[in-house]
Amino acid sequence: MRNPTLVAATALFVAGCSSSGSPGVPAPAPVLGFRLPSVPSATYHVGDTTTATVDSPMGALQMSESSAVRLDMTFAEDPAGVRVTGEVAAFDAMAEQPMGGPVTAGLDDLEGPLVFTLDGRGVVDVISVPAASGIAAQLSSFNVMVRQMFPRLPNRSAVAGDSWADTVAWSGQDGGGDVTSTAIYQYMAIGDTMVDGRSLLAMSFTAENEFETKAVQQGTETTVSISSNETGTVLWDLERALLYAADLDRTMSGTVEVGGMGIPPMTMQASGPVRVRLAADSGSSP
Repeated sequence: MRNPTLVAATALFVAGCSSSGSPGVPAPAPVLGFRLPSVPSATYHVGDTTTATVDSPMGALQMSESSAVRLDMTFAEDPAGVRVTGEVAAFDAMAEQPMGGPVTAGLDDLEGPLVFTLDGRGVVDVISVPAASGIAAQLSSFNVMVRQMFPRLPNRSAVAGDSWADTVAWSGQDGGGDVTSTAIYQYMAIGDTMVDGRSLLAMSFTAENEFETKAVQQGTETTVSISSNETGTVLWDLERALLYAADLDRTMSGTVEVGGMGIPPMTMQASGPVRVRLAADSGSSP
């Protein structure tokens, strides 16, 4: 005679297995793409340093530029995907060049927000950048900065070892000149890592970037053409759909051509890092 208790327990166990799916099958990986974050706002610190050598008729000219920016960002739904408004809360920039002393720019030299849109893969359009006065127009590069801040994502699930590629071309005003840029990106998911008690997805990437800047200063047009090889890493919070950190290192070479000077284009070598960090007290709400 069968034990009715055992039969009932077995029936409940089988029913439970049927309703919960096949045992041992992992849950599907979440989509790695931009969407409205689970937090409505976040603060980022962005640091950018570049050192360059220009081979001029007067010899090798050494110069450098650096900037530190704090952006208070808010996120909202948009037909493109996500609309981001960034208020510049802090800005310090400096340039050093052999033809004159150091020049600096600060927050008082900027006015207005940085506004851009994201689709599932990354930056779609930069709608507006802060208006810059004086030397800040040359030392602020928000159009470039926002594209360096945010990675290119596959907008699909990705696990360790997965890779994806993307090509991005854009043109616009930046750094006091007209910029055209085409970049080819190669990404690979490295795997999960724990930082400050949060599980983050680590990614590595390389990029080949060709860009040209044309600017007119004191009636003289200067054209800078640069090829940049870039390598970096990204930490992405899948749970919050939020960038946690990004590191980018650049090695650049190109030419500088000054119109009306009667000299051939001058060669240039440059390098420097970009560092992006989510503020420690930012985006902590569930």
